[in-house]
Amino acid sequence: MFDKTQTYCFGRYLVDIPIGAVQKGQGNTYYATRINSGKGIPDFTTRVNAALTKRKNEPGKHGFKYVKSEFPEGGDKQIIVAKADLWGTSAYSLDAFVKIASQKVGSGHFYYLSGEGFSAKSLDSTIADYRDILATIRYRTPRGIPSEPGFCLENGFIANDGTHPQAEVASLAFRLTDNQDVRIRIESEVRFKPWPSLLTKQKQANLQGRFPGMIKTIKSGQLTVNGLVGEESLMSYPSDDKVGEAHNFTWETLGEEGRTLKPDILLEITSGEGIAGVTGQSSISTKQILALYEVIVKSIRLRPTGVNK
Repeated sequence: MFDKTQTYCFGRYLVDIPIGAVQKGQGNTYYATRINSGKGIPDFTTRVNAALTKRKNEPGKHGFKYVKSEFPEGGDKQIIVAKADLWGTSAYSLDAFVKIASQKVGSGHFYYLSGEGFSAKSLDSTIADYRDILATIRYRTPRGIPSEPGFCLENGFIANDGTHPQAEVASLAFRLTDNQDVRIRIESEVRFKPWPSLLTKQKQANLQGRFPGMIKTIKSGQLTVNGLVGEESLMSYPSDDKVGEAHNFTWETLGEEGRTLKPDILLEITSGEGIAGVTGQSSISTKQILALYEVIVKSIRLRPTGVNK
């Protein structure tokens, strides 16, 4: 049922997802901000002009008002700098845009990001970081797997060796095409403080005590995947209508604090989820969802670049 798969890049990692699943979402945080993508010169121009108009005509006393543009207005790149007086303290905002114009594949795609609350002390270094993002980001096809170090996001890729700690989050979400109640979610996140393990969190939640006799543990314990030390918890429980059952299969590796190339990675597969008409009853058996889980979890790995450590 799940023999044929497609490989997806999320952040700095790869995962294989059965072709019977349709992608429903993709998220990212890079350098503590979300990078969005779009396509088409008219939309690019509209978004840049809207940001300029907003900042140049900001009426609020504490609003971020236009200071300067880092690139000539009307070009393929733009960083709009604005300043606010937040009760006696100066803070800055950045709105950044870049249009892909020179690639044979991806021409016309563009990317945009923004942030607020930067201090005067950090402004120059933050602008330099935004400039670096605009200089290195490039178009990536939905199934493109880059061979160099860097970060995959929706329709894009940022070359970066990952040796310096920074906030990064990448996520993918899917539903099985023929079983819409089955959801698949995978996320990687660089953490900068201690975090309890999967089984520790479940023990603290005391699920068995709160729902006595309802939760069935199918598998639970340590599971190392492609060198990533983690824990798994595979559970089933009665469906809302008490006729069938639903599932929650989870695997997590905590990675290492602040290590960009060793983030926390969470895989969660649930059944009996989510849309009108679904009663909470799984449309696939425990055996089938276990097969789905094993195909996906065993495929999670750091994207090979030849220089990863």
